[in-house]
Amino acid sequence: MNIPPTFLSIIQKQYSSSKLSTTRELTDFFNSCFREIIRVLNITDYQTRAAKTGNMFEYAFWYLVKHKFNFDITDKVSLPKACLCSGGELDFGIFKKDKPHIEKNLLCGIEAKGSDPNSSTRAGLKRTDTIKKGISSAYQFKRIYQKLPFFIVTNVIPVSGNAKCMMDLAEGDIIDKFVDVTNIEDLKGFAKKIKQFQ
Repeated sequence: MNIPPTFLSIIQKQYSSSKLSTTRELTDFFNSCFREIIRVLNITDYQTRAAKTGNMFEYAFWYLVKHKFNFDITDKVSLPKACLCSGGELDFGIFKKDKPHIEKNLLCGIEAKGSDPNSSTRAGLKRTDTIKKGISSAYQFKRIYQKLPFFIVTNVIPVSGNAKCMMDLAEGDIIDKFVDVTNIEDLKGFAKKIKQFQ
């Protein structure tokens, strides 16, 4: 993944300053990344903040998974059979280690839906339109790759309302798991599931 230098330096600093082995440390890692990118880029408007913290979530997630678990994770995975291509690629895929990034070596599909919880009351998966986009990608993926797991990763899980209802309907069906990457048990469970497919 090609992470812009400003984002990468923040992620590397936050990653190296913690063991990232507890829920608190994971939460602090992501929140510090959000806070720092807002500060460094001097972001003041909502739209820019939402876009840049969404980008930061994806970059930080990729970096965390690549370095903590040594997974072969790549971004913008084109899967034409599932209509996930031409600008609508899958956010991430994890592939078999040391194998070409081709369909037969794909271990799972991942959509990333995270953002700064301190900048919005509807961060992460609290927005119904965000959940709908994730469910749509899951449907496309599972129509073609029924045997492969599909995850939606986030840092904010809804606890009530329509977003929670949609999440409950989809999880265990077309979405194997909604993963809160700031929750150490969720993150470990996600990694364990991937390792079963390697």
